[in-house]
Amino acid sequence: MRIETSEFHDHLVRGLTHKMNNILSLFHGYLGLLIDDKKVDRETMAGLLRIREGADAATRLMDRTKALAKPSASSVWRQVAPEDFLRTLLPTLYLYADRGVQIKTSCEPGLAPFWSDTSRLRVIVKEIVKNACEASPPHGTVQISIKPHLRTVRARARASEASPVAWTAITVADSGKGIPAELKKKIFQPFFSTKSKPECTGLGLSVALGLIQQLGGAIRLRSKPGRTTVNVLLPSRTA
Repeated sequence: MRIETSEFHDHLVRGLTHKMNNILSLFHGYLGLLIDDKKVDRETMAGLLRIREGADAATRLMDRTKALAKPSASSVWRQVAPEDFLRTLLPTLYLYADRGVQIKTSCEPGLAPFWSDTSRLRVIVKEIVKNACEASPPHGTVQISIKPHLRTVRARARASEASPVAWTAITVADSGKGIPAELKKKIFQPFFSTKSKPECTGLGLSVALGLIQQLGGAIRLRSKPGRTTVNVLLPSRTA
């Protein structure tokens, strides 16, 4: 499942989100002035607070939509030490673990660093872990592991780079009820969501998929009742 992008598409997405964020900034400014007005009655204040919630949701939606575009040339690639990467990201991931959900981690000892864009990699892992935590039952478990992937991976080819000869697998598994077979092909589609919460935009997994493809990687999904596993496969060494 792939999200095809083009130069025109990326320019359009960045331009649209930039314009919308400017409008929303102005909106937030005037809305803040109204909320700070002590003369506003209680009923009007309740309405203003609901409007602000909607504006906040629109801002988050624009931020996620922008992530669907390819990054600019200023993207920074560097060596990523798997264990250090996971350790520094954990405090953020714990914020998604409500309802008693436990996050457990494992990283194969001595795993070699790999080259990647850490900013995009953080977004990928956060989106997948957030989705796993939401899918887990109360007091369930989300397991994150990093280890080498020894099998051949079919990923989108990038003409400017050598073919990968080694891969790193970042695996996220949850203990939820699983994904019905008829939904497996839909969950990576933009704006598709089975959740009814207003803050759920249906962009989390589609953003993760797009970023994984930008990094030259691939994603694998397996699901059955009681366990859903997402494997993020990233090139760790090239010929």
